[in-house]
Amino acid sequence: MECGSQVEEQASTVVKSKLLLLLALYIPVALGQADYPPAYPREGATNVLENEHVIVWDISWLQEDYPFHRHRYDHTGVYYQPGDRIITSVEGEEREVHTDPWNISFQLAEVTHRESGISTEPLQAVFIQMKRPVSGAVATDSSLPVFPHNNPLERRVNDRVRVWEYNSTVSGAEAAHVHKHDAVVVWFDADTQPNVHFVTAGTSHLTDVPSAAARVFVFEIL
Repeated sequence: MECGSQVEEQASTVVKSKLLLLLALYIPVALGQADYPPAYPREGATNVLENEHVIVWDISWLQEDYPFHRHRYDHTGVYYQPGDRIITSVEGEEREVHTDPWNISFQLAEVTHRESGISTEPLQAVFIQMKRPVSGAVATDSSLPVFPHNNPLERRVNDRVRVWEYNSTVSGAEAAHVHKHDAVVVWFDADTQPNVHFVTAGTSHLTDVPSAAARVFVFEIL
């Protein structure tokens, strides 16, 4: 009889363990905390640059319903074509959003939602996902001026990123300087086509503005 009791007790323990495992899997889903897929890659999003610091995407919001996703990284960027979309929260709340070109985007990680492109001509942007945590400026022995040295337009500054713009009203005069932070340079030619390159902290050079550029955005990653 004692042996049978031990078997029943072990069986009961196994059942309880399985129930606890099922509850552990069920509760996060019930609370809207499911392990959603990342925002990108997806249809309409092209990876244009990636290294240990950032992932840069050229994104079009096509006329389709994208699935729910979670943004794994803080991100910033610039919209370069206007458009409309519907953003839906995990609670089912919908909001229609129109975005104009040259707006600067910034969003912290862990936002979860889904998006639906609704414009005939899609909204387009270059987004920069920041893979690493905040780090300080690098030390250099350069005597050159530190970027931003020639008065670009300040578009956005917070604890994560500083965004500067050169356009037809803000010239990018050539003057040697040093970058004390990593930076992503996003520039657009006369046909509004995005181009991207990465500047490593400690780099010294003459200009951040390519000769063919109509607009230039420098995203300093802090």
